[in-house]
Amino acid sequence: MLSTNDFINIFLPVLNHWIIWTSFFVISIFILLLYAYPYIKKPRKEFLRHHIRIPIINVISLYIFTKMLEGVIYQESILKVDKWFNETMVTLQSPWLTKLAFFITSFGSGIPIIVIVTITIGILFLRKRWRFALLSLAAILSTTLLQIVIKNLVNRVRPSDSLEVITPGMFSPSFPSGHAITAIVYLSLLVYSYKDDIKHTATKHILITATSIFFISVGLTRVYLNAHWFSDVIAGMALGLFWFMSVVLVERSITGLIPAIRIESKKAKLMVPEVLKK
Repeated sequence: MLSTNDFINIFLPVLNHWIIWTSFFVISIFILLLYAYPYIKKPRKEFLRHHIRIPIINVISLYIFTKMLEGVIYQESILKVDKWFNETMVTLQSPWLTKLAFFITSFGSGIPIIVIVTITIGILFLRKRWRFALLSLAAILSTTLLQIVIKNLVNRVRPSDSLEVITPGMFSPSFPSGHAITAIVYLSLLVYSYKDDIKHTATKHILITATSIFFISVGLTRVYLNAHWFSDVIAGMALGLFWFMSVVLVERSITGLIPAIRIESKKAKLMVPEVLKK
């Protein structure tokens, strides 16, 4: 059972771990400045009404990832949650659920995700959706590099009773879950790139809900198969969402440098203010 101190430890920062939390605050300030820069000469009300949720989601996602990272590095209370969660998943294992889990998790890495991403970006290029195609390519490549770096720096050992055979290599360390990162980044890009092609509001909401359920399912299968700890998956989802939103913010700040992208940007319905298109 978790004590009150355990809950506090899981949700609130331990400030004497100053290296981690200094990094968090520096990155958060950078994100807020990146978002605020186009509004420096604009009225305050214009700054507030234009998609303030973007930096808010960014900072919250970064906070969740930082807490998971802190808990893993400093062996804190989140490890108790990891142990309980994985032990519970073992009790739920059955032949048909295991087959379903392997099917779902197959879309998170390896050849299937490479094929899916290649087709998606290829379609965007063929349709001359340069802006979204380049954004998707940059996001996927940078996400892959990011997870390799973090995995090998943290170098966390995976659960010992995994149903999945893990091949030693750059992707073998456990933290964070590469499947969770890839799933949320790819599906976010999919919704973001094609959202303007869907005119019916209800259909758009159904698409967003379906993609959300799918990437959550991918994360759960990693814990079910004991291929990852619970905190690996939460950290992967948070990092994936943070990175996607960060790439979009950066892309908004440089849109207009390439003529083809600038022309397309004028036609597209953007998530952020008109000033970011220029």
